[in-house]
Amino acid sequence: MFDRRDFLKTCGAGGGALALAGTSKLAFGAAQANSYDTLVVVFLRGGMDGLSMFSPGGSNANRAAYETARPSLKVPLTGTGAGLAVSSDQWRLHPRAAQLRDLYVGGKLAVVLGSGMPAPVTRSHFDAQINMEVGLAGQGGGIGWLTRVLESANLPGTVQIPAVSAGSITSTSLLGSTEAITLGSGTDFRIDSGSWAWNVEPDFRTTAPAGARGLFGVLPDLWTAAGDFESAGRQTLDALNVIKPIDFAAYAPANGAVYDSASSFAQQLKMLAQLIKRDVGLRIATIDLGGWDTHDGQGNPANSYDYFGNKVEELSKGLGAFYADLNGSGAANYAGTTSVVVMSEFGRRVRENDDGGTDHGYGNIMLALGGSVNGGQTFGNFAGLSTAQLFEGADVMVTTDYRRVMSEAVIRRLRNPAVYYAFPGYSGYTPLGIFQGTDLTPTGNDRIFASGFQ
Repeated sequence: MFDRRDFLKTCGAGGGALALAGTSKLAFGAAQANSYDTLVVVFLRGGMDGLSMFSPGGSNANRAAYETARPSLKVPLTGTGAGLAVSSDQWRLHPRAAQLRDLYVGGKLAVVLGSGMPAPVTRSHFDAQINMEVGLAGQGGGIGWLTRVLESANLPGTVQIPAVSAGSITSTSLLGSTEAITLGSGTDFRIDSGSWAWNVEPDFRTTAPAGARGLFGVLPDLWTAAGDFESAGRQTLDALNVIKPIDFAAYAPANGAVYDSASSFAQQLKMLAQLIKRDVGLRIATIDLGGWDTHDGQGNPANSYDYFGNKVEELSKGLGAFYADLNGSGAANYAGTTSVVVMSEFGRRVRENDDGGTDHGYGNIMLALGGSVNGGQTFGNFAGLSTAQLFEGADVMVTTDYRRVMSEAVIRRLRNPAVYYAFPGYSGYTPLGIFQGTDLTPTGNDRIFASGFQ
């Protein structure tokens, strides 16, 4: 099946050139929050160390075990590099997560403890990421879980851009989607510049210049015969027509939000904020932040070298700017219709290793951010850090299935009950109360049967 990216590639291979009229089908007026919600899934690739991001505080019964397991890497309670206290000092956010701390204290950020993938357990980056993003708990499959969310959403036909994968590679969670587009930057998804620099009237099928009609010589029935390629072409042109008028370079973030110009993660969040505000129909977005595989040289916030802290600061500043940019009052409250979930494929071992780092573990934390998140608190159970409480005597135990968190976001925020189709094999939906919204009766088993999932 052709999707929009396939269509663009085929256009290039065929030697044809296409461009669009300079107007969008959408009329943009004064700021007005969207009538639908957008779910943004942030994937921290590499296995983020949740025990450094969110460490036991001074009043936490697990503090002593934490300090024993991490004599060099622990986040201190006092002095240089002291963790940022939250939850009556039960927990501490990393000292370089100042923006996340402010969001937590402000009731917009929540932390899910002991989260992760259910059995079968794997400590392979590739296997863990595939299992999570395909959503089949190790059963394999050809499409991503967010693709199944889109398929079951029954979106109106007027939605031009329902899903965006921010970056140069499409997220596996959107694998197989014919609706998602991949954007490394706001200027990527266009064919009206550089070697494509000419414009065609709206009905380009009959008015295209000779150079463009070369494409039709390759595929003469492209616009008259029904088929996947023709459908993908029309979808592509709809999306291009929406994005072309947007001046991404001139965008001024709201509320004094500052996106780090040196961070591709921050710049991609800035792009997503613009698309959300332009009401392009965006329901789902994915974005990655890699570099979390800290086997050595993880660093310590109390010392001059703090590699892990660099990553935390990039995440914190990026999400802080994103929320501030979307946060408004009344009609401009985009933050109220945007929910962010941050996850990683697994956590790290509780004990530090001999190379100043941590090895692949199991249980971790997840973050939930948004105006409709019941923030300022933790969700889920933390099993503890004594040897008897650890998974295989070494790792944080998974007590909250990541699918439980995602299903709640899909049902309560996207208002899509088909979570058993999104996650075949998952059952017994029980919300934790992370997100505000109405619980719908979960569905999807009929779709699973029709799709051939076992």
